[in-house]
Amino acid sequence: MPTPSTSPAPIPPAPPVADLGRHIKWPPVAVGVFLAMLGGLLLLAVVALFAPSPPVVGLPDDPDARAARELVRGLTPVRGEALRFQSALIAADSSARPIAAADAWRISAAAALIERARSRAPHDPRLTISMAHLDLARRLYAGAEARYRSAMYFGDHCPDAHLGLGVTLALEAQVERDMVHARSLQLQAIAQFAAVRPRDEPWLAALYDRAVLLGQVGRGDEARRCAEVYLGLDPAGPWAQRLRREMGFAP
Repeated sequence: MPTPSTSPAPIPPAPPVADLGRHIKWPPVAVGVFLAMLGGLLLLAVVALFAPSPPVVGLPDDPDARAARELVRGLTPVRGEALRFQSALIAADSSARPIAAADAWRISAAAALIERARSRAPHDPRLTISMAHLDLARRLYAGAEARYRSAMYFGDHCPDAHLGLGVTLALEAQVERDMVHARSLQLQAIAQFAAVRPRDEPWLAALYDRAVLLGQVGRGDEARRCAEVYLGLDPAGPWAQRLRREMGFAP
């Protein structure tokens, strides 16, 4: 008597993938909802890609941040260099005076106040930028550069950080002995100044610094164009005559 076979019955082949769509019945309402969701996601992507993000500006409404600003108000961290600097923390312009040795306690006290404010709001980029300004004032270039870059890490538009980082890189270039690296730092600084938008508060300062630095790296035509734009917007301002001298324009 023959032994019955113990092999399993063959599994019928699955229908071709192309035939699956004919076996699925999609209700019209579900199709409409699905397409609407896709359209909404596409719209959000377009808005996120093309809509300008609001800039990160000013200081948080924090008593320690306000007290720090009062301590360092009117000081400029660029001292005697031919660069402009301004920020929400250190309101520096033509009336500002360079930082002296006697001001070290002001900067240290302001840094302690900003750090205390950061303990309450550790993820506020405005406080990170403020600490970078104080690092710049103390000539701690590596710390200032790292803080400025960290504030911009997530793609936020931070005008004060762009200006501050540009000034930091330009000052680093002045003390760099390697001429190739110094030029690289200058070009990076120019890019940071160019990242400040015309509607941003420090735009004129960034435009001024951009013109000066372009001239220093030998890009005279671009420097003169930036200077002409600046002088067209601020022909009689306190920095205008200095820029004319820098560019060799007739008084």
